[in-house]
Amino acid sequence: MSEELDILGFDPSQLSVFSTNEGGQSSNVNKNIYVAKPSETKSEDGVYYAKIKVIYSPQNFKDSILEVQSYAMQDENGFFSADSSLMIDDKTCPIFTAWKKCRYADEGSILWKQQAKKEDGGKALFDKRFARYVTIQVIEDKNHPELQGKYMFWKLPKSIWEMIEKKQHPSAESGNCPVPVMDLLFGYGIKLEVHPGPDDKANPMRKTREISYSGEFTKHPIPCTNPDGSSLLTPDEEAVLEKYTDAMEDVWDEEDPEKRAKLLEKVNADPNTAELRKIYKNVLNEIKSFCPDLNEELGFKPWPDALAKRVQHWIDIVLSGNDPASSAAVPEGAKEETSTATVEEADDAPVGGGDGDEDLPF
Repeated sequence: MSEELDILGFDPSQLSVFSTNEGGQSSNVNKNIYVAKPSETKSEDGVYYAKIKVIYSPQNFKDSILEVQSYAMQDENGFFSADSSLMIDDKTCPIFTAWKKCRYADEGSILWKQQAKKEDGGKALFDKRFARYVTIQVIEDKNHPELQGKYMFWKLPKSIWEMIEKKQHPSAESGNCPVPVMDLLFGYGIKLEVHPGPDDKANPMRKTREISYSGEFTKHPIPCTNPDGSSLLTPDEEAVLEKYTDAMEDVWDEEDPEKRAKLLEKVNADPNTAELRKIYKNVLNEIKSFCPDLNEELGFKPWPDALAKRVQHWIDIVLSGNDPASSAAVPEGAKEETSTATVEEADDAPVGGGDGDEDLPF
């Protein structure tokens, strides 16, 4: 983190994801991405059960939720995708620029139809995808025990995102206190269930394409551990943490704002809290030494030359009024290793424009 952070005073409602409509970044194929597939469950009921902990990115608390925007495209050589610089609020993305030329062409014209929805008589060639990525620690996974304790990235399903958002960024009208469920030491675990889609003989793909995610927070906070499951704290340090979390649970549960403020003032004045701050700084440095960096590994990066050529070729065909899927082949040198899409997609994760993008057809 570039600036000194009051770790215990970090307000979870101040995550950058809550203050911007277009953020973050990249969906590169990455071995550190956690995937929970019902097809790999060891449970007789077919549900994938696991316990995970969604955590702040130790390298940058504020940008702990990475918002990814990418375009899915098809040319004569098949499907490919490219992350958009819209993620870093750069509206010079060539695909977005091309979309604008089509979107604001005369309604009903050839160019206008390139971006229009199929139900409006268009070709819907601009397929923009939206996803959120977070850092997690795998607390328990009997389906893949080799992953237990590991720090990984996860494509956050919409249902779990809403669960976290409700806790960390409650509405002003609710009167609830933001609870730092993603905190490294006093955040909460999530009991995760991933359900397969329905068995449909007429359409067997529904079983894998219509999976759903549900979860509930653990009753009490769960501190992060070393990857081997051992504690990051000594017994004395664990006692300091336990005293702090017991006091803070009273703060988080208090509905009266004035009483809550007094309770928090008392916690902050406690020498135990000052001691925990010292402990936390050491723990944070330790976690950084083995936890992958979300923004460094999945953050937006300029397209490699091969992908840039393929995208530009796709754009040229679109702006000529033709369909890239059935037009001239990709030029030499633009075929290999051009996709940056993730292997797995959370099926109930949002696809399409984020809040504030009502004018966008994707």
